[in-house]
Amino acid sequence: MMNRAKKIGVFMLVAMAFHVSGLAQDDAQFTLFPWATSYYNAGGIGEQSNTLCFTFLYNNKSLAWRDVYNGAGDSISKDKTAPQDFLLNIESYLKKLHGSIGLSLISDQIGYYKSIGVKLGYSYKLRIGGGHMGIGAQISFFNQQIDPSGFRPIDQGDPVLDNLSESTTDLDFGLGVHYTTDQWYAGVSVTQLAAAFDKDQKLRIAGDHGPARTPQMYFHGGYTWIVPANPNWEILPQTLVKTDFKTFQWDLMVLARYNGIYWGGLSYRLQDAVSLVFGARPFYNSSNVYLKGLDAGVSYSITTNKLGYRRYRSFGDVEVMVRYCFDIYKPEVFSGYGSTRSIYKNWY
Repeated sequence: MMNRAKKIGVFMLVAMAFHVSGLAQDDAQFTLFPWATSYYNAGGIGEQSNTLCFTFLYNNKSLAWRDVYNGAGDSISKDKTAPQDFLLNIESYLKKLHGSIGLSLISDQIGYYKSIGVKLGYSYKLRIGGGHMGIGAQISFFNQQIDPSGFRPIDQGDPVLDNLSESTTDLDFGLGVHYTTDQWYAGVSVTQLAAAFDKDQKLRIAGDHGPARTPQMYFHGGYTWIVPANPNWEILPQTLVKTDFKTFQWDLMVLARYNGIYWGGLSYRLQDAVSLVFGARPFYNSSNVYLKGLDAGVSYSITTNKLGYRRYRSFGDVEVMVRYCFDIYKPEVFSGYGSTRSIYKNWY
């Protein structure tokens, strides 16, 4: 019995150490990634021109997760160590800046590790061809905390655990480009750039023993196809590829949207989960300008990896999204015999 308990304890310790050194330092991951664009791509900040947008995302990963080993034989820990992510994006286009500014507040918790961060970004907007492009940059601050008491090894005196700093603060940067038209969009971005120039991983304001961040690169895009036989229906395939230059992760989502209001579909994350997603813009066709900017959705992910559907393991992920946008500029009205250059000037 003790050998079995020891094996479980070693497994949990190695798994947690892997998360702390690797996955825990990744950007937060969301199933409803099209609504989190400005978080991972600075160029996508303020894509909805002339509006102020608030977007909230909450992801509760690996429902029912519990630590199997807690230092007392085979007993089960009551600690709720399942990952949880909170994201609030605030973004707006400002004419005087010829671009958009955005603020992201993020809380990312995995096991006994928690990261709280703030991202501030700017995206310069310009028209190119039949669409418009955003070129953006972000600066971010992350406070990372580890609760060493959560690690309960059988043998005490592990130097790795003893040297863990309980709190560190990182300064980081990100760059991104986002191009969109009426039918499609595409973007590329990189986050956590500071790590690429910090070989010793010591770009920290406090402490030198916290987990290190690694650069993350994103490629994403989407397309809107109006069904010819019934224009009330739209099909929206969207994809996101993320890599740390050692491994990669791929998300594919296909949505169907009816009458511009109701949307739903499926999403797949490679070797991780299959998700059901649905939502609505309930007042999209309303004449009430204060209500039509509301969008809400929810997803449930079925875990497909080895952590899924075992006792005290993952029973899937639940994610909730709420977005509210409203116009902050009145539509411009042109009259008289003014120059056509003013009529066909940049949308931005």
